[in-house]
Amino acid sequence: MITAGKYRHTYTSTASDITPLYRLTPNALLMYFQDSFARLMTINGVAAFDIVKQRRMWVITEVQIDVQPTVAYWSEDFTVELWVSELSALRIYCDFRIVRRDNEALLASGTSQWNILNLDAKRLEVTDFLKERLTVVPELMAASHKKVRFPKVQTYDLQMEHRATRLDLDFNFHVSNRSYVSIALLTMPEEVLAEQALASITVHWQHETYLDDTLTCRMARTEDGSYLHTLTNAEGTVVCELISRWLPQPATADVSEVLNRDL
Repeated sequence: MITAGKYRHTYTSTASDITPLYRLTPNALLMYFQDSFARLMTINGVAAFDIVKQRRMWVITEVQIDVQPTVAYWSEDFTVELWVSELSALRIYCDFRIVRRDNEALLASGTSQWNILNLDAKRLEVTDFLKERLTVVPELMAASHKKVRFPKVQTYDLQMEHRATRLDLDFNFHVSNRSYVSIALLTMPEEVLAEQALASITVHWQHETYLDDTLTCRMARTEDGSYLHTLTNAEGTVVCELISRWLPQPATADVSEVLNRDL
């Protein structure tokens, strides 16, 4: 449903979408937001399967998500509200919020940056052809659309390697953007996960990787208390950067309360 340029779609959470603290997982937040984006582009005739006929492809390059301490249980409905907030010469900015359907309580909100890639030239295309298709709603969920500057560090606190498997791939046979996030967050220290919950995440995707590629993920604690996760390929090229911020865990609902709720 589109109202005043904003698209809304309601989903039902599954067991794999929920963390032990009864929050939507980072993977679920990304998945449902991107699904809503695809649905909105389909309505406007510029979905991936539409523009591939002109040898074009959608590419997401950046996302920022603020996560609220709002519970979300298995099999409950939540709604993604999404809109195009800005069209620049080469970039499409799409903002979103995710709310519980029953009371509109905010679960998460954020902004994202997309580009159109010419598959033959391997270069970004201008967004002129989208202006007649997409309605721009200039409401921002972040302070601005200014490019995020990731901090530079001299040393890392932890390093691990991951070899890309078929489970990491998307329908283009690339490592999916959600897989990078899952891999990066594996470097979070157990003592942090035991006492803190994810409060925000900022991701910048830079290069593609493929099946059997080896990714090296390094994690460093930054001066402001957040965590920088840097993924590089075998050649040492940075393929993805991620900043995660964490806050003390709020009280967790008793499991009997969860199981006895009305469905």
